[in-house]
Amino acid sequence: MPRKPRIMSSTGIYHIILRSVNQHTIFEEESDYQKFLFILSDCKKKYDSDIFAYCLMDNHVHLLLRTDNDNLSSFFQSLGTRFVRWYNTKYSRSGHLFQDRFFSSVIENDTAFLSALVYIHNNPVKANMCRYASEYRWSSFNAFYGAKNPLVNVSFSYNIAGSKDSLLFYFAKSNNSCEDNSLKGDHQNIRHFLTDKKALALFKKISNLTSLSDVSGLGKVQRNQYVRSLKTYGLTIKQIARIMDISEATVKRICKMTL
Repeated sequence: MPRKPRIMSSTGIYHIILRSVNQHTIFEEESDYQKFLFILSDCKKKYDSDIFAYCLMDNHVHLLLRTDNDNLSSFFQSLGTRFVRWYNTKYSRSGHLFQDRFFSSVIENDTAFLSALVYIHNNPVKANMCRYASEYRWSSFNAFYGAKNPLVNVSFSYNIAGSKDSLLFYFAKSNNSCEDNSLKGDHQNIRHFLTDKKALALFKKISNLTSLSDVSGLGKVQRNQYVRSLKTYGLTIKQIARIMDISEATVKRICKMTL
């Protein structure tokens, strides 16, 4: 089926999500996050755009930005091509890293803008990677509280909310509401699972591999041993599938196999 044409925003503001292929881990170490933000800053200048918020997760990226509609595809083609070229060289891999088509949601009014702002910054909290959005290093959240971050245009968000104090109050109210209504009963159920960051560190420790790209060179016997070990250490089926770059069905089958 042909792709549906992308809906263009009358304001030029979009909530963008870049997802990796097969949930592949995009950011394995600190320099990966830093390089992505460096390239993002370059694209911002090149295409005369504004970045209002960002959050770099393990296998996807959230951005709230404004750019000329004619530049939208070029912006992300440039961003993706430059980062993937660097990433593939660093990790001695080839092929795609991001899905071919990025997700975009148009932001047409103040309410949608503020909702996207909260949603983006709360991603690490919902993923159980931290307790508060302010604890997560690879998002723009702390810029709104005064942390130096030249990549982000915070004054625009202050104006949308009415003032800096109004925006911070909105953040606090939204976070409290989120905790009371949706997270309060969930923490107990998922707290025993490892975050993707800890799962990756554990895998590197038990395998002595330096990168996920090295997984492709493993033999089946060794790969299966690592799969069983990771399951024993408490990783979820999805986490193991992402780390070992195999399907969830394969992980389940290996875990049921007897030695």
